[in-house]
Amino acid sequence: MNKSVIYACSHRRGGNSDRTATLLAQGVAEAGGEADVIYIRNHSVMACLACGYCDEAEFKQGVARCVLGQQDEAYDLFKPMLTAKTVFFTSPIYFYHLPSLFKTWIDRSQQFWAAKRLGEPWVADLPKRTAHAVLHAGRPTGDKLFDGAQVTLKYFLHNFNFTLAEPLLYRGIDERDDMKRHADFEQQIIERGRTAWASAR
Repeated sequence: MNKSVIYACSHRRGGNSDRTATLLAQGVAEAGGEADVIYIRNHSVMACLACGYCDEAEFKQGVARCVLGQQDEAYDLFKPMLTAKTVFFTSPIYFYHLPSLFKTWIDRSQQFWAAKRLGEPWVADLPKRTAHAVLHAGRPTGDKLFDGAQVTLKYFLHNFNFTLAEPLLYRGIDERDDMKRHADFEQQIIERGRTAWASAR
């Protein structure tokens, strides 16, 4: 486990989430680490069929665990989470939650939930690690603006033995270059990448 992985989860290319991914990678590099940035929008992810196959396919791993495994790239996206020293997610908030493609991919992690529930060592024995999230919302107000996204991320990450650290949450970040107009926000993100790598096991 000598790398981190950063998932950029926005549908929009070159926007605030992509910028945040770059800043996180900069922070990791400044701390002496290495980060791979993965743009979820560049990958084919089919919707979970709720067929129950993964619950019945005990001890099958990889693409064989999901009935759709051979048909898309969902497992390719999951695979780095099995070996990463730490992971990051950067995402906008759409309608008080995560973007649709990101959530579709999360739903496909049912296969890991099933393996963990059954105590299969390849998942159950993954080391305990810490994950980080940076979430942007165009809305400047809303008491529960980030609540749904945080709960979903918490329990998604539990499947891989990650604990979600307190996320960085930014409001009023909507237009493509809004993040670049906030030097203080950008410095906080770089610092998160730096400290996350330095404190990772």
